[in-house]
Amino acid sequence: MNNPKRHYYVLIVFSIVLAVLIGRLAHIQLVDTRSFSKYQVNLIEESVKQRIHSIALDDGRGKMQDRYGELLAEVHEPSVILFPFLKEDEDALKKLSPLVNRSTFELKSKLEGRKDPLVIKNEDITRETVEHVNDLMIQGAFGQMLSINEENTFAKHFIGSVRENPGMLREKYPERIDKGLISISTKIGVNGIQAAFDPFLISEGESKLIYHVEQSGRPLFGFDVKYTAPSNPFYPVTLRTTLDPNAQRIVEDAFDQFKITKGGAVLLDVDSSDVLAMSSRPLPPHSNPLAEGTANKMLETHFPGSVFKIVTAAAAIEEDHLSTDPDRVFDCSRNTYNEGQEQRDLGNLTFKESFYQSCNNTFATLLNEIMENDKDITDEYAAKLGLTAFSGWTGDVFHFESFKHYPGEQPNVIWNDGQDKNVSRAISQTAIGQLNVRVSPLSVANMMATIARGGTKKQVRAAHSVLYKNGTTLADFKEKEIAGDTLSRYTIKELQKLLKGVVADPNGTGHGSFSQLPWAVAGKSGTAEKGEKGQKVYNKWFAGYFPADDPKYALVVVDLDAAETETATNKTFAQIVQQLYEAQQQPD
Repeated sequence: MNNPKRHYYVLIVFSIVLAVLIGRLAHIQLVDTRSFSKYQVNLIEESVKQRIHSIALDDGRGKMQDRYGELLAEVHEPSVILFPFLKEDEDALKKLSPLVNRSTFELKSKLEGRKDPLVIKNEDITRETVEHVNDLMIQGAFGQMLSINEENTFAKHFIGSVRENPGMLREKYPERIDKGLISISTKIGVNGIQAAFDPFLISEGESKLIYHVEQSGRPLFGFDVKYTAPSNPFYPVTLRTTLDPNAQRIVEDAFDQFKITKGGAVLLDVDSSDVLAMSSRPLPPHSNPLAEGTANKMLETHFPGSVFKIVTAAAAIEEDHLSTDPDRVFDCSRNTYNEGQEQRDLGNLTFKESFYQSCNNTFATLLNEIMENDKDITDEYAAKLGLTAFSGWTGDVFHFESFKHYPGEQPNVIWNDGQDKNVSRAISQTAIGQLNVRVSPLSVANMMATIARGGTKKQVRAAHSVLYKNGTTLADFKEKEIAGDTLSRYTIKELQKLLKGVVADPNGTGHGSFSQLPWAVAGKSGTAEKGEKGQKVYNKWFAGYFPADDPKYALVVVDLDAAETETATNKTFAQIVQQLYEAQQQPD
């Protein structure tokens, strides 16, 4: 039996559902076209994508140059891009064939059946190739410097990585997102200088080559390949880094050869304290550049061991503590606390001999004596050597206050508790870089550069400048000194003599490893015991500068997971010195 009332209700419900669907469709087509769903999908762009094929030439992110003003080859790679429709242009393929070192038949075969452009990049493709291809002005053939994918490990910790991270993007750039200057899918620097300089480097839109296609995939008649790019003529910018790519390769090769799996190296230019090379192990996996345990070890703090004796020695020299008895000897057969036998029976040594041979008892005794009159003496001299301030460049630039080149740099620690300054055993441990002393390799390398250049403390730069697309300067990072008192000229000269003696003296801890190198090395070794993995594990350091008489480089190498008899640190340091010397002998 028919029920008109029921039909009426069904019709009403149907009408409401239909109205809702029509309303939703209208809302999507008229309102949500650029930000559909929680994923902020741009429907207009997606519809266009169905009718065009394209290749991104540039994601719009800022470029990186080395210290010499050349694009970092390991970050930007010369490539030749060929669109599929070129398979039908025999003349064009004949012109391109010798430039890309491929036969016409091979090019045609690779283009056959493709929907996306063919990208050729290998050792045959150079920057000159890119220029020659563009000079031919062949429709559908382009030379371009493309960004290398994230699998590249060159200077991984220094350069860092970029990723899509909507949460981080919204936190850092809410106004840019709201104004439509960047999209929620824009990649952001997550570590290294990619993160530090992200406010400058972040993309304002990609540039690409596009062409419209028929359903068959053939180019749509009347539509040529077109170049699209953001309208701002000043972007993307270029970051001129301090990196020396040849030095970086030398450092990384040494680490690979001597298999230091946890540790790293910092190489600085002595004159400026610029980073020339920086390497850290372990490397993060491609899938997660922020994986636990893979952060840049050169910015983290670690027990320095006897490297810290440089600070104790500086205090003893400048406070004139030794001048009353220059022939004084110390019992270096006794341990750090002067209450038992030392593992190394060195006998009686003078202050200088103690430094060369790294006698613990000497420096523990000296610091206890000096601190009887001044409990803050260690802090004072660490500051004079630049160890109590952050080493990385910090300053106001452009419209950024306190802009940091190394935002991940950890603060150094000397005393965990002021009460330790009244405890003899704590003072003894601190004097030799144990107990609570923790310093970063970056700061130690900067301390060596400070001594090498005569005592002037400078901040460590990662970049020289940021340049607009047209080459004019957006931001300039001038050399900056670290504030505070410095050591006297006399003390610096004495420290330089001590550091040279570590290698030059036949009994010095660096003599066997470095005395035969083509450049004389000045430096200090360090071994710090730590209780990891239920067994004795050591931080093994060598920090120095070279050539000793005309310093050009300051270098720190550290193995943070070494066995007691491990020698990889010294071998790595020596190879880096040797190869830098050989590189300098090469004609330009």
